[in-house]
Amino acid sequence: MKDLHCIGCGGKLQNEDKDKPFYTPKSLEENTSLYCMRCFRMRNYGEVMPSHVGKDDYISMIGTIPKDSTLAKVIDIFDIEGSILPQITTIAQSRDLIIIANKRDLLPKSAKDSKIKHRLNKILADYGLNPKSIHLISAMKNQGVDTVLEAFEKENRDIYIVGAANTGKSTLINHMISATAARQADPITTFFAPGTTQAFIEIPFGEHTIYDTPGLIKQNHFFNLLDPETIKALQPKKEIKPKSYQLEANQTIFIGGLARMDFITGLPATFVFYVSQNVTLHRTKLINADVFFEKHQGTTLTPALKEAPSFKIHQFPLKREHKSDVVIPGIGHFTIEGSGVVRLYLPEGVTPYHREALIG
Repeated sequence: MKDLHCIGCGGKLQNEDKDKPFYTPKSLEENTSLYCMRCFRMRNYGEVMPSHVGKDDYISMIGTIPKDSTLAKVIDIFDIEGSILPQITTIAQSRDLIIIANKRDLLPKSAKDSKIKHRLNKILADYGLNPKSIHLISAMKNQGVDTVLEAFEKENRDIYIVGAANTGKSTLINHMISATAARQADPITTFFAPGTTQAFIEIPFGEHTIYDTPGLIKQNHFFNLLDPETIKALQPKKEIKPKSYQLEANQTIFIGGLARMDFITGLPATFVFYVSQNVTLHRTKLINADVFFEKHQGTTLTPALKEAPSFKIHQFPLKREHKSDVVIPGIGHFTIEGSGVVRLYLPEGVTPYHREALIG
């Protein structure tokens, strides 16, 4: 009998051992649309189930992508650096590349798409990526998907959709399936937890095939440290309302109970924070910061890690003539217009990025 694959995650189904990946209690009959128990529980009960795809599995899998295919790399525009994977960057340099920047709806409507694309191109160039085209979309709101389909049609070859976990790949593909009616089947599983897709999923596309591929969480990302409910809280669901602070030297901003930013030296400067509405921001004097954190982590300062973090300090010099962003993968970023020195406290294992401002 032909192998059957879960229509949710793409894993090869088996009904012999419920403790092994891709188990289904149902009979494996040909031409039957089935979900594995992992996808079934996520779809019907909202349970968070661990991914079966590890780093080594992922590297082996994407290494089989043919060189004569096109890569369509989905990135989270709210978490650009956190969704650029070195494993994908390596294979993208020898293949045609299309960038799909998802979650455009989270950025302010006042930000011009042309400027966002220009800044995005510069960020991608720093990673050695030179895309044929960039598409700003919102998969959740089904905005801009038509431009992606038009770009795919021009490729006239197989296309592999790649990207970090939780960038919205499967949601995008669901809309493409609906738009083209290329496959009459239940939708691919979509869920807020990382690692939903578990194997290549084939979607017929004219005379060629689109492949959805698993995602992998970058190792220096906040999502590696958090429980699923906190991850969910950190992901914005609507347009971000920037929060602006005019800070003087020796002032501190707490970003929930997850991160701390000290303005060490410099003239009064403007700091604008782009984070989920579920993340509390609190300003205090630097001299009071340690005591305040110990007293209010998890109460005033939310969300928070279950255990008090071991912070690592990252320091950034600022230049008044350049507006810049400091990016915290998994949380968001803050934009600085001013000069001086900023000190950022993050849990061990999370690496921030300093870049030219994406907006403004």
